[in-house]
Amino acid sequence: MFVMLLCLYFVMGNSFPDRNLYVNFLLTEETDRLPEERPHHHRQTIQLWQFLKLLLLDGHYTDCIRWVDKSRGIFKIENSTRVAKLWGKRKNRPAMNYDKLSRSIRQYYKKNIIKKTEHSKRLVYQFCDV
Repeated sequence: MFVMLLCLYFVMGNSFPDRNLYVNFLLTEETDRLPEERPHHHRQTIQLWQFLKLLLLDGHYTDCIRWVDKSRGIFKIENSTRVAKLWGKRKNRPAMNYDKLSRSIRQYYKKNIIKKTEHSKRLVYQFCDV
């Protein structure tokens, strides 16, 4: 995408017709970036619980997911729509929504990977391996 903008820059005579368009593009790209994403590298298959941990450890996603008690593995999804959108982008599934994502999280209950907390609260979960 950056290469396309660079080509546009030279075609337009070393100036952008709308500087705000360029700035908005950069802001959009930064907010939609995925954790640990490296361009031009083959991505491994990642499971949802691993992806959630990456979001939590990255630190750029505290507006959508955050630790409640990191030592006990308790976290809260603050913006379920954004978490689902990021997961859908990572898995190349644009129709991903929180209903589908939460179904996957519930499957982890049986596998003892993620569980609801003792005092069950909405969108608060706990990793079992902590």
